[in-house]
Amino acid sequence: MADRSSAMVQRFGRLQGYVAKRLTEHVHLDQRALDNLRARGEQGTVVYVLRHRSLLDYLLLNWIMLRENLPLARFANGVSSRWFVPLGEMFRRLFRRLQRPLSDGLGRGLAERREIAELVEAGEPVLVFLRARHPRLLWNSRSRLAAARPGRELLQEIVARAGDHGRPVYLVPICFSRGRRFRRQGSRLSALAYSVHDAPSDLKKLLTYRLNREDLLLAIGRTIDLDKFLSANRALGVGRAARRLTNSLQRELAQEERAVWGPLLQSRHVMAERVFEGREVAMRIEEIARERGISVRRSWREARGYFWEMAANFNGVAFGLIEILFHQIWKRAFSGVEVRGLERVVACVKKHPVVLVPCHRSHFDYMVLSYIFREHFLSPPHIAAGINLSFWPITSLLRGSGAFFIRRTFEDNELYKMVFHRYLAAMIREGYTLEFFIEGGRSRTGKILTPKLGMLTGLVRAFLQGVRRDLYLVPVSISYGRIAEESAYDAELSGASKQRESFGALIRARSVLTQGHGTVYVSFGDPMSMRATLGDRLERFQFQMGTGF
Repeated sequence: MADRSSAMVQRFGRLQGYVAKRLTEHVHLDQRALDNLRARGEQGTVVYVLRHRSLLDYLLLNWIMLRENLPLARFANGVSSRWFVPLGEMFRRLFRRLQRPLSDGLGRGLAERREIAELVEAGEPVLVFLRARHPRLLWNSRSRLAAARPGRELLQEIVARAGDHGRPVYLVPICFSRGRRFRRQGSRLSALAYSVHDAPSDLKKLLTYRLNREDLLLAIGRTIDLDKFLSANRALGVGRAARRLTNSLQRELAQEERAVWGPLLQSRHVMAERVFEGREVAMRIEEIARERGISVRRSWREARGYFWEMAANFNGVAFGLIEILFHQIWKRAFSGVEVRGLERVVACVKKHPVVLVPCHRSHFDYMVLSYIFREHFLSPPHIAAGINLSFWPITSLLRGSGAFFIRRTFEDNELYKMVFHRYLAAMIREGYTLEFFIEGGRSRTGKILTPKLGMLTGLVRAFLQGVRRDLYLVPVSISYGRIAEESAYDAELSGASKQRESFGALIRARSVLTQGHGTVYVSFGDPMSMRATLGDRLERFQFQMGTGF
């Protein structure tokens, strides 16, 4: 296996094996994806595809594939596995390398293309890094671009010889993600916490993987069958087909990363700019000021006040505190959770903004879906919460966990309605996953209540304004073995007044948190495309929106 300089190794050096074992001992793997990959290796030739060239990622992937009995790559562009082997073998390889004549970068590129073509024709698994670090020693811009994107030329070589392959060829996008961490736009820690769109050094990756090794995720994307891909793109030439194949693989990798990381989290100040930007907003605020007989300055001040009352402030520290508290409560209050249909939501989250629409039976509903998303390495949702839950001292924690607070009714407040619709549209435009309870309040009887249409109207308006090409709604059923608030519901149904939410009420209810409430059952329905649901009526509704609908 190690006869080629870049082939994955069967035997590691002590130090290299120790590093790989320590970094991957908690790595999260999808067993179904591994089984599928193992089956693909038996059926045909596997081409693993990673976004950025990284010796560290190659080391960890080699270790995991050896541990999970997966096909080991016989080739990888731009790296050498000699650094993985024991010290004696490493020196022997270096000595043999020094005995061979040196070649320039172009010669190496030609040799790699020839090598990968021969291996794929022989049915051997290979690995392709799509991108390398931008070479600074090449003055020609075209040469620098080609050297920075070596994967396209290698894939073009595989596509050019597609008819010569004796077995089916499967391209498998793979990426490492340090999951369950949030990406903020313009973070001051960007020197340590890299963005997935950067090409970080192996030293920076080693640091971040070590700090987050318990949350390290190996994501395996959707397999692309080369024969089927070329049949669907029969009219394209080799060059264009290779470019389209590269773009498809890049898109698959981006979708895997998007599911884990979610979109970049914007600060509340940035979201405020998005909400109030544009001449039409200023004109609408001036119009409302005239109708109410107040000054434009006062109208602007009220509008900004509504935004700060409403807006979430998602951040890792607050979410981490809520997560710790919820885990402690969860272990005491519930015996487990059963989840159905989540895989359909995962496939949808990778491509489109998603709005979760659960039923509402308990205050625990607010965190159940966030808990499930975090446990399955999905970016948690922004949650629409009633303004009654905005009380000291948990308001900041709830905002930091993704809650945005809306008033129970604002039908007669045109200014509040305008700010709410603009904020909702801004979140959808950013691609945030949202969650709201269509019943408005909690059901005291267990039956589904009559839906409140204010939030749904805002979502439809945002979609019709064209903020996103499509938007998916996911109905969610949440059921408990025993409702935590059942004694309070019994009292209310017997005629007692509803107890107002407050810090004191939370303290008095702490005994409920120590009682057993059985298993939580969560069932995700089929995602509903808003574009497909509106169908032929879409253009008519968009026209009505343009005429003041």
